[in-house]
Formats: sequence, C-alpha cells, structure tokens
Amino acid sequence: MSDGGSFSISEEADYEVSPALRKRLQQLFDHANQLMSKPKYDFDYAHSLLAECCKGDPANLFYVEKMLENLDRKFKGKKKGSLFSGFGSKSGFKKALAAKKWKEVLAEGVELLKSNPYDSVTLRGMVDACEAMRYHEVGLRYMKNAMDGSPGDMEVMRHCARYLGRVGQFDQAISLWHFIEEKKRGDDEANKMISQLTIDRERRAQGLATVTNRIDPADAAKIRRRPAAQNGEESDGIQERPAMKIELNEKQKLKAKIEADPDSQENYMKLIDLWCDEGKFFEADKVIKEAFSHFGESMELIEKREDVSIRKARHRYRMAEQQAAENATPQVLELVETAKNDLSRLELDVYNKRSERHPGDVSLKYELALRLKRVGNFEEAEKLFDEVCEADEKLLAICYLGKGECLQARKKYVTAMEIYEEALNYADNLSSERLKLLLYRAGVLAQGLKEWTSATAYLKRLQKMDADYKDVSRRLDKLR
Repeated sequence: MSDGGSFSISEEADYEVSPALRKRLQQLFDHANQLMSKPKYDFDYAHSLLAECCKGDPANLFYVEKMLENLDRKFKGKKKGSLFSGFGSKSGFKKALAAKKWKEVLAEGVELLKSNPYDSVTLRGMVDACEAMRYHEVGLRYMKNAMDGSPGDMEVMRHCARYLGRVGQFDQAISLWHFIEEKKRGDDEANKMISQLTIDRERRAQGLATVTNRIDPADAAKIRRRPAAQNGEESDGIQERPAMKIELNEKQKLKAKIEADPDSQENYMKLIDLWCDEGKFFEADKVIKEAFSHFGESMELIEKREDVSIRKARHRYRMAEQQAAENATPQVLELVETAKNDLSRLELDVYNKRSERHPGDVSLKYELALRLKRVGNFEEAEKLFDEVCEADEKLLAICYLGKGECLQARKKYVTAMEIYEEALNYADNLSSERLKLLLYRAGVLAQGLKEWTSATAYLKRLQKMDADYKDVSRRLDKLR
C-alpha cells in the first residue's frame, strides 16, 4: 500500500482500445444494461459482463460506475467494509500488487469485489494501481467505495487523503486531514498536509505550480504566505458595516427553483453549467447525481454527464499547462502529458458512444474522426472523413484537411498533397483559421516535396492573411 510517496508511471498506462475491442466491450456493456433494467436479474452474470468491460478498458469511468452499481444492488446497499474480505483467494492480487503489475491488480481486484464491493483493502490496492496508471477518475470512484465501506477507519482515511491531494482535489483532501487531526490531536502528518495543501490551493487559484507530492511536506513551510492585510485593508479591529440587502446569485436562484419545481430538468441543466463555468466540478457532479435520482437515466442527462466529464478533463489539462508555463519540471511536464492523454481517451470514448447512438448524425462522425486522428488511429479516421464527405459536401474541405493530415502522418506524402489541393478547391466553406491551417499544411508539404512553385504560392497566400502565422515568413525567406 502507498505511503504517500510518488509512483513511477507504469508503461501500461498508455494502452489503446482498438475499434474492434471497443465495439465488443460496448456490446457487453449494453447487454448488462438491459439485464439491469429488469426488476429481477442475475447479479453475478451482470458482474461477469461488466467485469470484462472494466478489464478491457480499465480507465473507463462509465464501466466502473455501472459495475459498482450492480454490486450495490446485489448487496442491497449494505456496506460491509473489510468484514468479509477473507472470502475468495487474494494471493493473485497480493502478488500483482507486490510486483507493481498494475493492470493485473485491477483485473484481480474486479473479481474480488464480486464478493464485497466495499472491501477497503482490495480497493486501496486498486486506487494505488489507478494512480500509477494515471486513471484518476476511476481511482476516485474506487476510493469512494473504500471510504463508504470503512467510514471510521483512520488508515483508509489517510490513504484517501493522500490520494486526493496528489490528484489535485485539495478541498476534499484538506477536509479529510482536518477530520484526522480532530480524531488524533497533534497528528504530525495531518498538520503538515493541511498547511501544504492550503498553500497549493492558493497557488492553483493564481495559476501557479503546486508542490503537493513534489517536495517533502516539511519543506512546504518554507513557502511564505501573503500578509493578511493588503490593498489598504485593516489588519486589526472590527469595522461596523451598514446592513445590506442580500441578493441571491444565479446558482442560489436556480437551487430555489429546483426546490420549488423539482420536475423541471432545465433548471438542473443550467445549474450544472454554472458550476462547470466556475471550474467547480465536484458541485456539478452532485447536481448531476440529484438529477439522475429524480429523472432516471434519460439520454439528455447521460450526455450532460459526458459533457461535464470532458469539461473536467479539459480543465485539468489547462491547469497542468499553466503549471508547466510557470515551472516546467519533469514532473509537471509528465502531468501535462498525462492530462492530455486522459482528455484524448475520454473524448474518443464519448464520441464513439454518441456516434453509435446517433448513426445518422454527420457532425458526430466528424468529431469522432478528429479524435481517432488525435490518438493516432489514422486509417479509421480516414474512413470516417470519407463517410462525412459523402453525406455532406459542405464538409468536404474540412474533412479533406483532416484526411490529408492522416495521410501525411502515415508518410503518404504525394497522396496527402493531392488531398490538400482538392480541399483548397472547396475552401469557401472553411473558417479563416481552418483555411490558414490548410494553406500552411499544403505549403510545408510542397516544400518538403520540392515543389517550390506551389510551396511559394501557398505560403504567400497565407502570409497575406496572417504574416505572423507560425513560421511562414521564415519559410518564405528560404524559398526566395
């Protein structure tokens, strides 16, 4: 079990789910959903289906949540903690944990949870595996079950508090450390972590690099806090202020509307968006859960939850980039890459599901093609770009741009050049930024193919539109 120190990143973290495997897992997931929609069904059979999904795509939060939901139904919500953790052999799990074979830890853990989904010992090992493999959303979900199953276990609390801090959930981590400190007055680790995490929370709010798990907790005290009195504020004494009329903000108004009319789904949606706009995704998730408990799993709510998941991942990526701009240490750069990979993986999964739900929606096919291209699945992306072109000629230019990039990545340079040139024939349908990118791609590739005349023409046209675009001016100087 982790002692709060850093993990080395597992090579297993950057796995890719092939289109064929994703399709098979989705079929298993859909079959499990159909079973669970019935008043009575075989819980163990449903678990076998969902367990396969979780093993095949261990970073998929939707699979994990559905698996735990099924197990919760099986045990009728009874949270047994580690009371029955002795049932079933844990030897394979323990060996995998000792050898840091993280994917095996998760696979073995999924099977052990069948007997007790609240076994904190198993769940803590799975949380460690998620940390090592950078599956933070899934790790937080397993951590929740560990806490629910052992609400008074101080070691479980410490483990969860450390993990929350390491994945940037500073408010929740601080609350847990405060609780631990109250139970055990003068706890050295709790005091140090409260101080360190409070500093980190302030630094993140200012767009600065955080220090949690990057320096020893004792070193956090060396970072000075800002003085309490700033900008002419009084540091002592209490000033009386005139009574003010309390005005409700938009979120408070929406909460009041929901209480007055809980059957209006629109108010839930608006409140979720407001929390997301402020970057407060924990609060947004709470509203989503309230909406699901009231309305059930409507398609609108399912897709809203997916949107929030993507916004959360984008937020983490932006925050990581801000940290890298402030302090580009190897650890921070690794954090950027992790956040980027998590976002790409999540977007691909969401758009793949939406495209299957709405096969006639051309815009979803285009978005899925972009995500396939982003993760390096170029041939599948090219097929989708072609399908979109056939369905809507207005999207031909933008799809040819994407297809050309795929062909260029696969080193089919001559064919890519032909595709870029064809896209330029339909460039009237492109936005200014897309047209600039297309001209740049065509100009650079023509330059690489030593087609000097074409390269000059494309880059000159781009320079007229935007002389500061990337390195267009330098490239033209070389062509003269």
